[in-house]
Amino acid sequence: MQETDFREVADEFIHLANDLSEEWAMPFLSAAFMYAAAWYNTHFFFESDGASDNQLAAVDYYCDQYRKMLMECMHDFSTTAKS
Repeated sequence: MQETDFREVADEFIHLANDLSEEWAMPFLSAAFMYAAAWYNTHFFFESDGASDNQLAAVDYYCDQYRKMLMECMHDFSTTAKS
C-alpha cells in the first residue's frame, strides 16, 4: 500500500466526518468513528484469522497502531497550528 493511497482513503473518512459535523457534535462523531473502526477491524480479524487464541494479540496490535497514528497526528497538527 502506498502512502498517498493510504492518505487519500483516510481523507475520505475525514471529509465524511466534516460533512456529518453539520448535524452531529464532534464528541459524538469522534466516538462513532472509533466504534466504526473497532467494528470494521473486528470484522477484518474474523475474516482473516479469527482464532480465539489470537484475539488479545490483535487488540494489542490495533491499540498500538492507533496510539502511533494518534501521536503522529497530534505532532503534525501541533506543528502546523504553530506555523
